[in-house]
Amino acid sequence: MISLDSPRRRTLLAAAIGVLALGAAPVALAEAPWPDKPIHLVVPFPPGGGTDVMGRWVAQSLATTLKATVVVDNVPGATGTLGSAKVARADPDGYTILLGISATHAIAPAIYKDLSYRPATDFVAIGRVALGGNLLVAHPDFPANSVKELIEIARKPGSNVMVGSWGNGSGGHLALEAINQSTGVHMGHVPYKGVAPELNDLIGGQIQVAMVDVTSAAPFVKAGRIKALAVTGPRRSSSYPGVPTLLEQGVAFDTASWYGIFAPARTPAPVVDRLAQAVDAMLKQPEAAEKVRALGMEPVPIPREQFAQQVRDDIATWSRLVQAGNIKAD
Repeated sequence: MISLDSPRRRTLLAAAIGVLALGAAPVALAEAPWPDKPIHLVVPFPPGGGTDVMGRWVAQSLATTLKATVVVDNVPGATGTLGSAKVARADPDGYTILLGISATHAIAPAIYKDLSYRPATDFVAIGRVALGGNLLVAHPDFPANSVKELIEIARKPGSNVMVGSWGNGSGGHLALEAINQSTGVHMGHVPYKGVAPELNDLIGGQIQVAMVDVTSAAPFVKAGRIKALAVTGPRRSSSYPGVPTLLEQGVAFDTASWYGIFAPARTPAPVVDRLAQAVDAMLKQPEAAEKVRALGMEPVPIPREQFAQQVRDDIATWSRLVQAGNIKAD
C-alpha cells in the first residue's frame, strides 16, 4: 500500500495532472469561432449610387449566410481609393472587408503613381460578385449606327469626332483609348465630372458620342433619346441583347468592369474560405440574378484563384493602355 505522503504517490499524482493538462490544452488554446462580432463591409463610394446598392445587398446576403451582423461602411473619396486603402491597412482578421470594383483594383494602379495600396498584394480576392461592361452610345441624329460606321466617319479627312466619358482616366476614357489604339483612329476625348452631366450634353446635342455605364443609360436608350452602338466586355449585356460587343465589331478589347469582395492580405485561410463559401452561396440565391442585372451587370461567378488572376491581368491591360495613350488622371 502506497502512503499518501510517499514520494511515489506524489509522482503519480503529478503525472496524472500533467496528462489532464495536456488533454485540456487544445481546448484552452483553441481560437474563438469566426465570426463572433460584426463584420464591416467597406463600400468606397457615397450612399445612393450603384456600388452602394450592390454593397447593401451583399451585406444582407452575407449576414444571412454567415449568421452574423454585416455593417456597410461608406468611405467615399479619391475615386474609391480612400476606402480601399483603409481596408488594405485594416487588421487581417476577417472583420473588415471591401466591395472593390475594377476602377479601384485594376484601373487605379495603372493611373495613379502614388497609390497608397497595391491591389495585387495588399488584398486577398474573396470572390467576383458581378461582371459587366459600359455602353458606347450616340445622339439619335449621329449618322453612325455601329462601331464600323463610327470608325469610317472618324477616318474621314477633317473629321473631329469627340467622345465623352465620366472623367480623365475613367473606365470610359480607357475604353475609348482602346478603340483608338485598336483601329488606328484618333477620336478626341471630352471628360466630364460624372455620367449625369455627360448624358445631359449628349441628349442636348453638345456632344455626339459618349461612353456611359449601362444602368444610367437604360432609360434614355429605351426612350429613344440616345442609341447604343456597342457594349464593352467579353459578352453582350442581358439588358441590351441586341447590342454587339466591341470585340464582335472588330475592336480588340474585351476587358470588363466588375464588382468583387476583398479582404486584407494575411487574413487567415479558414476565414477566407468561409467568406468565399458565403459569396458562392449568395450568388446561388434565386434573387441574385435579378439583383445583379438590375445594376446592368451579370452574375458570373468564377473560382477565387481565377478572380485573383483576372485582377492581375486587368492591371496589366489597363497599364498598357495608359502608357500607350499617355493618359493622365484628373
